[in-house]
Amino acid sequence: MIKKNGTVYRLDTPNTTLVLQADTAQMLYYGPRLPAGDSFAPLARLGRRFFSAPGREDYAEYSLLAEYADGSFASDPVFVRAKVLSEKPALPDLPSSYGEGKTLELHYTDRVSRLHLYITYSVFGGCDAIAVSARVVNGAKKPLRLRRLMSLQCDFPGTEYEIVTFHGAWLQERQKTQRRIGRGVFVNDSKCGSSSHARNPFLLLKGEGQVYGFNLVYSGNHKEIVECCENERTRVLAGINDFQFDWTLAPGESFYAPEAVLCCAPTEDALSARMHAFVAEHIVRGKWKKRERPVLFNNWEGTYFGFDAEKIDAMAQTAARLGAELFVLDDGWFGHREDDTSSLGDWYDNVQKTGGGLAALADRVRAHGLAFGIWIEPEMISEDSDLYRTRPNFAMKIPGREPYRWRNQLMLNLAEERVQNFVVRSVSDVIVRSGASYVKWDYNRCMTDCYGKGVAGGEYFHRYMLGLYRVLQRLQKRFPSVLFEGCASGGGRFDLGMLCYFPQIWTSDDTDARERISIQAGTSYAYPQSTMGAHISACPNHQTGNSNLLSVRFNVSCGGVLGYELDPCALSAQEQEEIAEQIAFYKANRKLLQFGQQYRLEGRGVAGYIALSKDASSAIAAVHVLQGSLTEPPVTVRLKGLNASALYEVRVRGKEETFTATGALLMRADIPLPLEDPVKSARENGGSFRSVMLLLKRIRG
Repeated sequence: MIKKNGTVYRLDTPNTTLVLQADTAQMLYYGPRLPAGDSFAPLARLGRRFFSAPGREDYAEYSLLAEYADGSFASDPVFVRAKVLSEKPALPDLPSSYGEGKTLELHYTDRVSRLHLYITYSVFGGCDAIAVSARVVNGAKKPLRLRRLMSLQCDFPGTEYEIVTFHGAWLQERQKTQRRIGRGVFVNDSKCGSSSHARNPFLLLKGEGQVYGFNLVYSGNHKEIVECCENERTRVLAGINDFQFDWTLAPGESFYAPEAVLCCAPTEDALSARMHAFVAEHIVRGKWKKRERPVLFNNWEGTYFGFDAEKIDAMAQTAARLGAELFVLDDGWFGHREDDTSSLGDWYDNVQKTGGGLAALADRVRAHGLAFGIWIEPEMISEDSDLYRTRPNFAMKIPGREPYRWRNQLMLNLAEERVQNFVVRSVSDVIVRSGASYVKWDYNRCMTDCYGKGVAGGEYFHRYMLGLYRVLQRLQKRFPSVLFEGCASGGGRFDLGMLCYFPQIWTSDDTDARERISIQAGTSYAYPQSTMGAHISACPNHQTGNSNLLSVRFNVSCGGVLGYELDPCALSAQEQEEIAEQIAFYKANRKLLQFGQQYRLEGRGVAGYIALSKDASSAIAAVHVLQGSLTEPPVTVRLKGLNASALYEVRVRGKEETFTATGALLMRADIPLPLEDPVKSARENGGSFRSVMLLLKRIRG
């Protein structure tokens, strides 16, 4: 809902209010929803702006920086008009949110340079997130150079805030990190060409009684800035990284910044719930938007490159008997690929390994009652490939320089249209040839040697992303029923931009259950569990060497979209029987686990999650105990999200005994967990940490 009072615009979501004064570009208020009738005039004295540029008395970090033909940088965009649009406009060539709602468009013009700035705020009726975007138009007769255009700026009162980011590395993605900066400038960014393993674009600002969340619908270099300014305000900026960014706008041309997302709530849990709802309703789209995801078996950690058609057929047959619905053939099926040194770009069948061709092998898999899925890495090229030998200029490399060979591969120059066309043709051919209903789209290195003939260096990173998005748009349009899963050496490109095309993303290459607890918890702050691929792999774990019980691995993996990444033929009869029971349980509770409201569970020595039905009549909680000793007091947990006045029956999965308790007691008291003796458990389970799954059913109230 958008209401106008003079040049003051009030944007209401179900639980929040944002108030903007258009003529002075001030953010007067953002927080819990206000009653009707407030006058915001006194707040105008605070001078909190929602965009800024050099040339005024504001010396904090700017949201807009342009260099004009005369060499000057000063800009003073003044208010021209505001419009309320009944439909949210799409962003050309960029992913963005969608759905019914209203949009406020604010237009500003620098009268000397003729630069036009448009800022839009979109409000969806059933959602507490607000989508924000910015656009610049060069209205002059000479070119200008855009050096920075942030998607979002918010100025908040005071400087006593804590910043929460989600840092990490390969195998350690999205680890929650909280800090207070006091004074100065804090930057969370990526310069590697993707949203990165190291720093996700999602950021929290925590104040007294309110948590603010910021995210970016973009998959390339990003930058989030938090500055505690000298005039007792805190400025937050989010957008494309201005690292190596220098975009020339000819007269009449426009530049669209990626869309940003703004959200606030009283607690971290409440903010996560609101972000989950926004992603589920306004980012993920198409056939798989709210459709239950299949239980899959992937052969990668079961065989790596060492497979043939008979091995894949045997694995698929066993997986089908255990209850799987999809079998995914991973790396090694194409060209003369026997390791990671060759064949990327040669997306024709390795006839010897596939037993006569991909189509024949896919038919053998489907004959067991399974859908067929395929791995592909379309943005990459091996120097040992027919593609490189015939089209070396398709590779991203700088003339006269030896390229940096990361993981024995180069990247394709997707800033070029003919390379985009090649990728679309190649992926389309693989899908049609195999009849794949699932595609795992991998991206196993970051950008170096960024260069494209005819592409300005300061435009390359973004033009690559625009090229990638064009490819994905075309493929999604051609194959609307295919389930695409994104991957970037695991979670190196887990962002809202990719989720506009890939309904789910491989959360991390680290499949160790203990490690996955913090990885999945960090991811869940911004992204719902239906977007997180979570596989059970063999033990000892291939990344860490740790061993964990099959039941423990299952409890952790149910926090995302369940899959198995191992050789089912190598399992004992007892393990196969346990997996069959796991899959049957998961299918029976899949809707709740994948699309229920999920909360993180935290406490002394414990972590986990709870997923609840919409009316909180049923729930499944997984609690993981990460430490233990003979002398410890009973391990306890407090649940979340339940109906306080309802009476629940609680049962431990795998056991018959139950107890009853009100939702209030389960959420406010320390409930002891029915766990085995920690030393006995460690001795019998090879050092595995303990985990328990609780099944809750409302029986009254």
